[in-house]
Amino acid sequence: MPERIKDWGLAPDLGQCRLCGSSAGQRYFWAEVYAGSGQALRRCGYCAGVYLAPGFTDAGLTRFYQGPYRRLFPAEVPWRDKARFFAWRGDRDIARQRLGLIEPALAAGARLFELGSGFGAFLGQAGRSRPDLALVASEPDSAHRGELLDGAPVRFVDNLPAVQPASVDAVVAFHVLEHLPDPLGFFQQAGEALREGGQLWVEVPDLMAAWNTRLFVHPAHLSYFCADALRRLAEASGLQVISCGQHPLAALEGTLWLHARRPERLAETPVRAAAQATVVAVDHWIERVGWGLRDRLKNFGKRRVLGLLGAGLVGELQRWRQYRARLRQERTP
Repeated sequence: MPERIKDWGLAPDLGQCRLCGSSAGQRYFWAEVYAGSGQALRRCGYCAGVYLAPGFTDAGLTRFYQGPYRRLFPAEVPWRDKARFFAWRGDRDIARQRLGLIEPALAAGARLFELGSGFGAFLGQAGRSRPDLALVASEPDSAHRGELLDGAPVRFVDNLPAVQPASVDAVVAFHVLEHLPDPLGFFQQAGEALREGGQLWVEVPDLMAAWNTRLFVHPAHLSYFCADALRRLAEASGLQVISCGQHPLAALEGTLWLHARRPERLAETPVRAAAQATVVAVDHWIERVGWGLRDRLKNFGKRRVLGLLGAGLVGELQRWRQYRARLRQERTP
């Protein structure tokens, strides 16, 4: 069995929604079972946001990503052959497709900021396809953030607030928002960093996608969004939402894609309340997910395999399965 984490570094539980700050109608669903972090899945009765509570302290979150994260999610960690690691993951291919959606909106010489650039695949593709772009990014994993830059000139900063206000033309965040302790704060910071007319693209897992196990919920994902909640969160920061819904790329099925613009006047407002129908729909969707004997055995088996084979080999097997699934999808007419 892999080593159990004794101190998760959790913050005091204030009973408030991570998305909007409300304490009204917070509903408990179940304890997080992927890693046994001591957190629980909740739904906000005001904004219909779904989140894990309690959250991490700042120190606890830093410690989580420096250690336990790599043991819990071995498919994300390079092992032995880096060329094979990235080929099976398909980082460059996905980055090219994402850039294809965004590039038409980028004027010559535009300044683009990426939050959580990971291995740098998107920045690398942007630098290759559009050498005129000025690329800025924030990625705390300094040991790996240059793996796929492919020579693209990128200026790394500590975080989004480190960017001068009204100085960038585009902000992108791919599968980052769900990791952040303060999703609304991110939208507010993005609005401050963007010039008038500047645009924002955000990609997050869709809460309403076809997941059927409690293992979908884990401590690395602090928040879970339906399209309506994601839209209202962006609008509360003063941004004009152009579109918000299912991702246009087939390879990212089960993902939400939000596109927004900074208007002439950036006016922040409280997050609007969700319609009761939205709250009910979210509840029904989560309630359908059981946790029977088969789920328990699967989770136990996963832990046993991880303990027996080690994180490196398990991650390699997971990447191989993902690679095979992607090939099948590409061959499907």
